[in-house]
Amino acid sequence: MFLKKYIFGDTAVCFAETPVEGHDNKTVIGLAVYPKDAPMPEKLCCDSLIQVAFTGDEALIDYTYGVTMRNRTSTLLHVEGQERKGDTVTTVLSDGKGNTYTHVLEYTPETGVFTTHVRYTNHSDMVRRLEMLSSFSLSGITSVAGGCKDTMGLSLTRLTSAWSRECRLKTEPFSALGMDMSWARYGVKVEKFGQIGSMPNRGYYPFAAVGDGAYCLGVQIEAPYSWQIELYEEKEGCALSGGLGDYEFAHWRKEILPGESFESDKAYFTLQKDLNAVCNALVHEQDRRLRVPKSEEDMPVLFNEYCATWGNPTQSLMLEMLDALKELPEVRYFVIDSGWYKPEDRGWCNAIGDWEINRKIFPDLSAIPAAAAQRGMKAGIWYEFEIAGRDSETFYREDMLLHRDGALLTSKNRRFLDLRTEEADAFLREKLLKQLKENGFKYIKIDYNDNIGMGCDSEDGAAFGEGGRQVTEASLEWLTKLREEIGDLVIENCSSGGSRIEPKRMQLVSMCSFSDAHECPEIPLVAANVSRVIPARQSQIWAVLRADESDSRTIYSLCAAMMGRICLSGDILRLTKEKLALLRAGLRFYDSVKEIVRRGDIAEIDNTVEYYRDPKGRQVYRKEYRGEMLVIVHFLDDESEVSVNMSGYLLKDSFTDLTYTTGETLRIHGQKFHAGAFLLKKEN
Repeated sequence: MFLKKYIFGDTAVCFAETPVEGHDNKTVIGLAVYPKDAPMPEKLCCDSLIQVAFTGDEALIDYTYGVTMRNRTSTLLHVEGQERKGDTVTTVLSDGKGNTYTHVLEYTPETGVFTTHVRYTNHSDMVRRLEMLSSFSLSGITSVAGGCKDTMGLSLTRLTSAWSRECRLKTEPFSALGMDMSWARYGVKVEKFGQIGSMPNRGYYPFAAVGDGAYCLGVQIEAPYSWQIELYEEKEGCALSGGLGDYEFAHWRKEILPGESFESDKAYFTLQKDLNAVCNALVHEQDRRLRVPKSEEDMPVLFNEYCATWGNPTQSLMLEMLDALKELPEVRYFVIDSGWYKPEDRGWCNAIGDWEINRKIFPDLSAIPAAAAQRGMKAGIWYEFEIAGRDSETFYREDMLLHRDGALLTSKNRRFLDLRTEEADAFLREKLLKQLKENGFKYIKIDYNDNIGMGCDSEDGAAFGEGGRQVTEASLEWLTKLREEIGDLVIENCSSGGSRIEPKRMQLVSMCSFSDAHECPEIPLVAANVSRVIPARQSQIWAVLRADESDSRTIYSLCAAMMGRICLSGDILRLTKEKLALLRAGLRFYDSVKEIVRRGDIAEIDNTVEYYRDPKGRQVYRKEYRGEMLVIVHFLDDESEVSVNMSGYLLKDSFTDLTYTTGETLRIHGQKFHAGAFLLKKEN
């Protein structure tokens, strides 16, 4: 029987051949991970590390049809070869019938994160119709605290997402999920979740963690299109797998011709002591892979005019704002949001798609980047280039729009460009790429405000899900084209706020809009949630300034944005000298804590708020880096006091109008919709 064990950092990685119960002489090769010092289970219950299904496959396990496509007959594989080179293990598996799989497992010592993906190659003489290929599958998961005997005591943590409610923590014990073994060990229990369509951070973010208090196994998957994660329990152990949404879940399948291959997207997983450590490791791994323009390295502050004009920008107004921003040298990006293309007789939202500059409101659009450059800034502009609105001519260009079952794919007032077509490519080269170059923009905010659902038609007759995957890949290719054509281009990823903030797309951009939460009191709650899965230097958080708001409200907004990248907006033309002085003080404090924000570890997110729209409670957010600690506190009602242990630390600086005392404990006295940010430094 095949059995290999490797040690990477504090993690033991086991490749184990396991008999399939109820099937004579049938085995699978499983992958299990454990803390290296934990006892191994007496009986390792693994299923295949290659979770794959083809049309016509039989189920190996009872009661699985309609519930999961895991554990079909194509998972019965043997190892043809395995090699470890440094921190990479490559395993080649085959069914002996011409179907070959290459499983790659890479370890990053700096972060403690494993990366895995699978490549299928059809060496047979038949066309194979692939209906599922997971990016990862980890099995043999049991409770370490319980002696690795079964799954009692385990919990599943997910991040639920909706518009302006991105990445909220949800933890449920296996008992509440019904993930209990039956008295006779029969049947499987599956908790399958994901998202269908082109907005991957909707419903759930592509993340899951399983833990028991003694350890936590966390995984994050590249998921630019429909995706799924499955928690699967059978008998004493359970498995966690995921990747591209399968045929039953997301209408995806793909024909693989003889000699062709198909490769899954990547998955990232890590074994840590708790959820915060898991999230920190996964975020540091994402951050390590980023390649961004030089202007991004010191996390400059932005100004986006949207919450000043609400889709009605003009050239004269933009130039006035640029003049006003001379008072704030920390602001180095100025972004024109939606509306620069808006016809005189129509609103900005439904007029997207033609991208004709409105010469009445912008006689010379290039004047904005030129004026910004004179002030040492980069100018940006908003596009939603993958979509056409009902009030545009492009909405009726059937030759370059998506169809499903031959009908135009229409969501209320939006249709979607078929980025696979030559017509769409030529159109965007003219209206997007050429206009960016000719007008001198070095920043683009790419928005995306609807979802194509299960997918679309393809010329080759592929399933809808495969059509949607192809269009999404073409969308990602446009990010690469833009970067190649315009040197040092800063790209912001926006999709109704944070609906496309998954790891694959985020690796190709500089930043994301964390949310469409513009001025609401729950901004700090959403910002903290998003910080669990997105590098802080990529998480752009709104801080909308109003001339008539209290100083406390200004501090509240700025402190929330300090969890990532500060994106200012609002009444920049109406701020008093006193308000500008307060803003400068906040930006100076932010500059002093940027390294903690960018590189630090989340030490605590303590949020007592239940209802975000009627918030009562408070949030304490702590991040640590190289002997310094950033503490950000937001009060959403009149809770009296927050205490933070200061043992071994001294207060170095603060930005707040709250009263507080220091000593062994930092005691902050709360008031409704007040906040404070505090920089602590170790005494030695």
